[in-house]
Amino acid sequence: MATRTYQFGKHRPTGLVGRRDLGEQAVLGGGAGIGVLGGFLFNGVPVLAGAALVVPIVTALLLVYLPYRPKGTAQRRTVYRWWRISRYHRKALARTGGVWVSPAIEAGVRRDGTPPDAALVSPEGVAGMTWVATTVRGQRAVVVLQPEAGCVTATLEVASPGLGGKEVGEQVVALERWGELLDAFGNTEEHPVKRIQVLARQMKSDPHAHQRFVAQRDASRATAGVPPWLKESYDVLADAVSTSAEEHRYYVTAHARFTRDLAADGASRGVGDEGVAAAMAACMEELWARCEDADLSVVAPLDEGRMTAFIRNSYDPDHPIWDTGLARPHAFPRNVDVRSGTHVATRAAGSTGSWFHATAAVTHWPSTPVGPDFLSPLLIGMPDVIRTIAITQDLEPNDKAVDRMLAEDTNNQAEMHRDRQRGKNIDPRDVIAADATGSRGMALAASGAAGASVVGYITISARSAAELEKTKRTTASRARNAHLRIEWLDLEHARAFTTTLPFAGGIK
Repeated sequence: MATRTYQFGKHRPTGLVGRRDLGEQAVLGGGAGIGVLGGFLFNGVPVLAGAALVVPIVTALLLVYLPYRPKGTAQRRTVYRWWRISRYHRKALARTGGVWVSPAIEAGVRRDGTPPDAALVSPEGVAGMTWVATTVRGQRAVVVLQPEAGCVTATLEVASPGLGGKEVGEQVVALERWGELLDAFGNTEEHPVKRIQVLARQMKSDPHAHQRFVAQRDASRATAGVPPWLKESYDVLADAVSTSAEEHRYYVTAHARFTRDLAADGASRGVGDEGVAAAMAACMEELWARCEDADLSVVAPLDEGRMTAFIRNSYDPDHPIWDTGLARPHAFPRNVDVRSGTHVATRAAGSTGSWFHATAAVTHWPSTPVGPDFLSPLLIGMPDVIRTIAITQDLEPNDKAVDRMLAEDTNNQAEMHRDRQRGKNIDPRDVIAADATGSRGMALAASGAAGASVVGYITISARSAAELEKTKRTTASRARNAHLRIEWLDLEHARAFTTTLPFAGGIK
């Protein structure tokens, strides 16, 4: 049986020039070039020549290498890394004053009951969207068109994968079937779906809700004449019912780039957005069938009501995720406050309290072999934490994946060879990462499987900023147990929050 491997997001050590991204290398190269040019221009004055040579080079090194922590944040990054993040935060503050207010209540509805365009404005961090209703296997569904991002998405809700309840052999088979699902989309050049997102959402549930219902029933006049034996039998049944303090929901989102081929397919199925939605619905029917082949039971596609409930529950966990009667303009909360650098605060209409959210990115995936359930420390055993884990896989054909893996392995080997020539000690973690890259490339070449660049994000929610900080520490500890390294996305939590919504974002 062929072995399947995934290309996780590349870990970039911070101490090696060769493994910096292109922008950082351009800054370093530009600093060196300006320094040499300045030294040449002022070669007649030794002091000026020395200053012109040294200052640009030292400035470039400080921009790329020196980490610092701005006021109001908790993460240390370099000036280069903070520049774009700080610019985004300043623009967010300038657009709304830091607090976005939903116009849905004031906008009202039209005479026919439909919301006006003014009521559908998205909050800070969410790109403009158009929701189009369609059907998938005869069930209502909604396709989300995002013109600014140039993509189309739709989502299926699936029953719990339940890897933890399977034997090791069954877990391996389940992952191989999931790999076949990814191959079906990634190795087909003309297929519009090239990105798959898996969402795992954990919410608090009330373990005493059933007992309270029994108490309210006993106090009701309707049960005054009920025979005692019937009451007693129901009490015995209530005691036997197992309740849990947490509830899990799982979703699979398909993401298609809006290309000329997708537009042509949509034009053959309908007019305008409805045609594109019909083309995406056909892709969702294929995804549904392949999920069943992978032993994933599909509950239903997300229609407008389910999508609204999911988004509202993400921003406002007080809103039940099963309450699908909420109108689409109220999918977002009343206020979204982005003024803090360490979190984003949201408040629902009619509520006096806020929810606080923070999002972390997975910056380092396991370099050593791990089991199929290596994420279990994050997926289970955290009953008091409300959080969403999003894993998005960008698919590409096998030949492109092997070429990219070969280029990455070549860079790694060249960097370590230069370090040896300089007499510099090699970081064992770099050796492990380089060996893992080479082994993944060999496995990809041998299996013919599609490649996948993977990004992961974790969003947590709490009732107060202090509770959120405590939950952050718990989540970071659990991530280390899962062999992951995470980084909290300070100053951009509003934008990062959307990576754990069913829009398959987070990959540049």
